[in-house]
Amino acid sequence: MLQDSSLKSQKIKAIVVGGGIAGCSTAYALAKRGIAVTLIERHTAIAQEASGNPVGMLYPKFSAGTNILSTIASHGFTFTLALLKALNNQQSNDRNVLFQLCGQIQLAFNQREQEKQQQLLDSTQQHTSLQLLSGTEASQRANIALPSGGLYLPESGWVKPMLFCEALLKPIFNSAPITRLVSTEAIEIQYGADWIVSLANKQSMSANIVVLCNANELLQFEHCKNIPITPVRGQVNFFKATTASQAIQPVICSDHYLSPAVDGTHSIGTSYAPNDLNPALSAGDTCSNLQALKKISLSLFDRLDLSEVTGRVAWRSATRDYMPLAGQLIDEAALRKSPPRYNDKPCDLPWIKGLYVNAGHGSKGMITAPLCGELIASLIADEPLPLASSIASQLNPSRFLLRDTGLKQMAQYLYGV
Repeated sequence: MLQDSSLKSQKIKAIVVGGGIAGCSTAYALAKRGIAVTLIERHTAIAQEASGNPVGMLYPKFSAGTNILSTIASHGFTFTLALLKALNNQQSNDRNVLFQLCGQIQLAFNQREQEKQQQLLDSTQQHTSLQLLSGTEASQRANIALPSGGLYLPESGWVKPMLFCEALLKPIFNSAPITRLVSTEAIEIQYGADWIVSLANKQSMSANIVVLCNANELLQFEHCKNIPITPVRGQVNFFKATTASQAIQPVICSDHYLSPAVDGTHSIGTSYAPNDLNPALSAGDTCSNLQALKKISLSLFDRLDLSEVTGRVAWRSATRDYMPLAGQLIDEAALRKSPPRYNDKPCDLPWIKGLYVNAGHGSKGMITAPLCGELIASLIADEPLPLASSIASQLNPSRFLLRDTGLKQMAQYLYGV
């Protein structure tokens, strides 16, 4: 295990930078283990960036075989479902609906998608709840005429990300406190006896542990300059439910998704534009989303009042291998100055004591960010990992640095050695 296991018997304090799904999930996982957390969010409230959409889809992207992306999706989906149910039980008196497991239909919208779905169904072992529906069955399940059949995942559904983040930060029995600081921006981190986080208001804070969960803003910190992360613009559009569309039960996906009516509104999305920093709604993206709606349901599209269609823009953070960043950072300068010998072990690498990252989730934040928060908390508390060590190793945020310095083999076996 890494050097931070020596903190297990101490009174640990942590600072989490970023108040979206990744940050709130990480704060929750740490607080459960008795670690006092201060969560810093630069906006006036939590869940304002990519986590700020009114509804998020539980959309695990499975694939045939046992590749790592599908494995992470499966583990993350199972973990998020269990977490949602636990949070719901803790707040049974809350009238707000946090989530609904209404199911999801992935339409077989072309020949290639049909083949992919059949391969997935033929090879699946870990996704045994998947069902293949005919066009008639899919339409009956959706309560609206659909252009094709497809895969049905009954345990999927939607979540309200803002409520999810709020629920994660509420005190739970026997947990350490989570202190929330909004309108507070971290601008620099430095290590001395402890970590010192300098704030935009010229004040500073200290802690044993810092976890960076601030998505694309990771790159503002010197320790993260070697992480290849890309901002990806996504636009979601919204329209009011009609009497007919209120009956839609599951999330319906093609190459876009359509949500059921949640609080009287449907979501249709989403666009995917790497390195596009335009904050304004794009007419082209609105058109693309509505054309996707038309392919899902022509009757619903025909009843749409285009003048009432609204939207929202946010930026995901994506990595070049499409896997999240989760784990402890390695000191690049020390690594390059004194490269490991052929017989060195991962524990001999120049780990940066107490500095972690949970980011790079792309469009899969609801599926992967909570599991990654649990992974980081397990590393800090010196507990068994929630993922196989070989998988956890490949999520480490310094994996690109290791590969670029010729340590590809070591990057695959960072834990459990």
